[in-house]
Amino acid sequence: MKFNAKEEFELYALMYVASLDFKVTKDELAYMSKGVAAETYQHVSEMFQADNDAETVESILQGSAAYLPTDELKADFINKLKDLAKVDSLHPMELASLSSLEKLICHK
Repeated sequence: MKFNAKEEFELYALMYVASLDFKVTKDELAYMSKGVAAETYQHVSEMFQADNDAETVESILQGSAAYLPTDELKADFINKLKDLAKVDSLHPMELASLSSLEKLICHK
């Protein structure tokens, strides 16, 4: 698995959600980087940018299997992703993609 810690996994997934509408706003950047060391942010950003969409989804699924063993942790994680999506106006593509991601994570 590519993540060394839950923090990396969560940041990677947040980057995915922030990019779903093809633009990352200043508010989204601030939300994602809050409480994350600059080195960690840079490392995860490089991983994220190197992956294609299929690799990204697979990485998120692997991370969720490793770091979200309970339904409660999965629900908290999905809420974190939804909170990021609401930082700017919720784009229909974000809503559809979040719904699909939630199904993959929670029903796998």
